[in-house]
Amino acid sequence: MKPCRRPPNVVWFLILALCSCLGTTVCGYHVVGSSRNLPGGVRSLAIPTFTNQTRQFRIEQQLTAAVLKEFTLRTRVPVGSKTDGVDAVLLGEVRSISSSPVTFGTDAFASAFLVTVQVAVKLVRAREGTVIWENPDFFYRGRYVLNKNVTEFFSEENAAVGRLAGDLAASLASTILSR
Repeated sequence: MKPCRRPPNVVWFLILALCSCLGTTVCGYHVVGSSRNLPGGVRSLAIPTFTNQTRQFRIEQQLTAAVLKEFTLRTRVPVGSKTDGVDAVLLGEVRSISSSPVTFGTDAFASAFLVTVQVAVKLVRAREGTVIWENPDFFYRGRYVLNKNVTEFFSEENAAVGRLAGDLAASLASTILSR
């Protein structure tokens, strides 16, 4: 009776799978939702709607929604907008938003912009009101490409603000969670 032999490509597949599993555990790879905990031993977090000191319509709502989503995805603690019964509250104030054209299309209309947002952010322990983390001048800068066609430019503004909110939220969450 002949011993059962596996085809060579199956053996290589198993070796490759084993190496990739070992590689991901060694390098610190983790799945979404298994990130580090919040600083200061926070076990629940509230993120109420940021205040808006700019003239940009509803920017505070879009930023707050993006920050809520980002912290929900990156942490293991319950995150919501209600401040009752939580360990900490993340307070934010949108102080300024500006854009500068960086690329121009063929008809002298800007097609790419550098957008800068300044936000004051504070993570406060709910009971005592002590500040766990604070940055009164958190800046986010990003380059956003919009349609080169002048007539379609304004229809893309909301999408660009949505991308900006998501990018700012990711940057803010990374900054806070790395403390």
